[in-house]
Amino acid sequence: MIADCGLRIADCHNRSCHLIPNPQSAIANPQSEIGADGIPFMKMSSLLALVLLLAGTCMAGDTRTKAHLTTSAPEGRVVRIVVEPSSVFLSGASTRQSLIVSGERSDGSVVDLTSGARFSSDDPRIAAAEQAAGVRAVGKGATYVRARAAGLDGKAFIVVRDAGEKPRPFSFANDVAPIFSHIGCNASSCHGALRGQNGFKLSLFGYDPDADYEAIAVNAGGRRIDRSDPEKSLVLLKPTFAVKHGGGYVLEKGSREYNVLKNWIAQGAPKGEANAARLVRLDVYPREQRVLTRPGRTQRLVVVGRFSDGTEVDMTREVKYVSNDPSVAAVNVEGIVTPGRDGETAIMVRSLGAVGVARIGVVLRPPAPDYPRLRANNFIDDLVFGKLARLHIVPSPLCTDADFLRRASLDLTGTLPRADEVKRFLADRASDKRSRLVEDLLQRPEYADFWSMKLGDLLTNTPQFLYNGTTYFQAWLRDALAGNMPFDRFARELLTASGGTYEALPTNFYTVQKKPEDMATFTSQVFLGVSLECARCHDHPSENWKRDDFLGLAAFFSQVKFKGGPRNNERYLYVDPELEFKHPDSKQPVRAKFLGGSWVEFRPGEDRRARLAEWLTSPSNPYFARAAVNRIWRELMGRGIVDPPDDFRATNPPTNPELLDRLAADFAAHGFDLRHLMRQILISSAYQLSARPNQTNRDDKIGFSRRYARRLTAEQLLDAVSQVTEVPESFPYFYPGKRAIELADPIVDSYFLTIFDRPSRENATCTRKQSTSLTQLLDLVGGETLNAKIRNERGVLGRLLQAGRTNEEIVEHLYLAALSRHPTPEETAAVLEGVTKARSRKEGLEDALWALLNSKEFLYNH
Repeated sequence: MIADCGLRIADCHNRSCHLIPNPQSAIANPQSEIGADGIPFMKMSSLLALVLLLAGTCMAGDTRTKAHLTTSAPEGRVVRIVVEPSSVFLSGASTRQSLIVSGERSDGSVVDLTSGARFSSDDPRIAAAEQAAGVRAVGKGATYVRARAAGLDGKAFIVVRDAGEKPRPFSFANDVAPIFSHIGCNASSCHGALRGQNGFKLSLFGYDPDADYEAIAVNAGGRRIDRSDPEKSLVLLKPTFAVKHGGGYVLEKGSREYNVLKNWIAQGAPKGEANAARLVRLDVYPREQRVLTRPGRTQRLVVVGRFSDGTEVDMTREVKYVSNDPSVAAVNVEGIVTPGRDGETAIMVRSLGAVGVARIGVVLRPPAPDYPRLRANNFIDDLVFGKLARLHIVPSPLCTDADFLRRASLDLTGTLPRADEVKRFLADRASDKRSRLVEDLLQRPEYADFWSMKLGDLLTNTPQFLYNGTTYFQAWLRDALAGNMPFDRFARELLTASGGTYEALPTNFYTVQKKPEDMATFTSQVFLGVSLECARCHDHPSENWKRDDFLGLAAFFSQVKFKGGPRNNERYLYVDPELEFKHPDSKQPVRAKFLGGSWVEFRPGEDRRARLAEWLTSPSNPYFARAAVNRIWRELMGRGIVDPPDDFRATNPPTNPELLDRLAADFAAHGFDLRHLMRQILISSAYQLSARPNQTNRDDKIGFSRRYARRLTAEQLLDAVSQVTEVPESFPYFYPGKRAIELADPIVDSYFLTIFDRPSRENATCTRKQSTSLTQLLDLVGGETLNAKIRNERGVLGRLLQAGRTNEEIVEHLYLAALSRHPTPEETAAVLEGVTKARSRKEGLEDALWALLNSKEFLYNH
């Protein structure tokens, strides 16, 4: 105990630096370590570590659940052959399509059998099977191409259109531009950089083929191509390294790509038809996640480009492949994926501004022979545990009742359970006590307080923008949650609000962002989880959003106007039907357009926002429900299925898309009921897993195989300290007893809240910062926030001592109040010994309380 060395809590205010052996090293490297229980902690002196170990015995040491592994495991036999794409449409003479042959095994695994498969055509007059894993158009009609592997057959349906007739019209955008993506010339590190390289600038990832044609064939006097002698063109000499090239050797002479470029130049470098079909999307096969289970076992990818005229083109060798994590799985220029280490990653596929993705898992460890049978409480468990089984990851066991009570209370109400509540819950032997607790927490006033604070973060509720409207808006948010307003109605009321900001309270949603362009990005971020910032100025270089999508969304907000209201600092929102949103370049009116959808026509005088709200909250909207459930999932589970939650994009795919889709469908089917959604998550076994890792899941950060512990938020932590010490916090201009989670104003003066990362709400706060700093450490160890409350004569220790409680009773109460559990006999004995050795009984108990409040078991939501 601290008393053993004569260093009392009262001394820590001036001597806290003595607890750190090298303060400079702590400042230079403030990163947290991860304990065996999965909970981060700061490096501290051995003395402080001993105190914290005493306070959190149940979370210390190597407590990892054992998962016995075998050194090898036999694979199941192949029971089914699948060919992808299962349907192929070929247009034009001799067009080809690559195919993948997969073998589904009896153990549920899938293996790529393409390289050893034999192909045949039911009618070679229509489509010829090529043993290089493909099919070629011969004559108009329909037939099947069959693949034989592992003694079984699979097939793909082939339709040939226009075979033998004039081939598809040439287009620079479709036939030449993809090559520069494939060999990496238009990457951000090369000529796709903001200013290009050495005077040669290409659009990033080829999103603007028209500009690329000008750069290659027209700019600089056309010196980059030589129509009279194509092989002397710089666009061929440099990538083949025949001429010095900073980008190195990226194109092989005589390759297909080289010949396409050479032939294009020889034909006069035409641009092609102005109305040529454009690439709409890229489909990547296999469509489902593929798990590689053997070193050296590869997976072939096939890419099909879907064009605006309905044609489909094999682009497998024309796209650019990039692995999000090459250490897990690498991919070569031909789309062959090779496993590295255990984990999950995504393979990004890009061409002509379109993006596709393939999900890859790598599991080189064998499955546990005694894989546990996990209780599934609902569909969440089926989808989470099913994926974990495929990845050979054993989930941690269910958490204790004490952990569940503390976890659920913090997640739903932002508040620790009180000591008497802990005793009742732990004594309850009913099998349904966890589900009853969830229902009770969802009905408490603290639920509305806490989650309205979260919504305030998201909707930037701050007097910096709303003036006196902050408190009014927070009250409306709280009432919406307390009354369980359906989330679709919540969004509609915000989007269609009109009137004064002090009476029509949802209008405060609009006072944050003033311009239609800002409202477009704000709305898409908050309600759709989509960032459109890049599309504000140009087509998104790495996503499927175009500038027209952004401008069309902004046009819905063009008629929103504000004027002064009748009261001080009040603003009045109204709609002016005569206003139009002008294109930033052409200055012509922009038609409203649903994001990724159709143009919208309005009736005279119609409020455009009503149509937007109707589309946005429709159950058929592919973004609204998914973004909402993902945001709630992250708040409760510690990580989003898509993370960050405001970053839905093709290049950031969901880690469990089936789970995300099912949650969204269930949310919509139950009337966008937030309490129903939270209830579903909290009663699942996946939510109730322990934070303690085992040998198989210690590195899992995205599969939800265990609880992802995280530090309490600034408001949770301050309220928890106040509740345990029974000394309320005093905030300027508020009566004592006001809890931090009730504060509507994020700029209420509080040093503690500031250093523990309370957001300023200058921007939509979708994810809270979780920093670890020396300032935080010093404040916890020796700052007045904790120490003044611990020493307060009217606090918990003063009350218990005055009531004549024994040391054992006081220790029991402190553990129940701070850690939501009973102390172990060893912990009780150690604390009592420390109290006995202290200079006084009161000082010894103060030291014990200080140690509890500084333990990671208290500081973290686990």
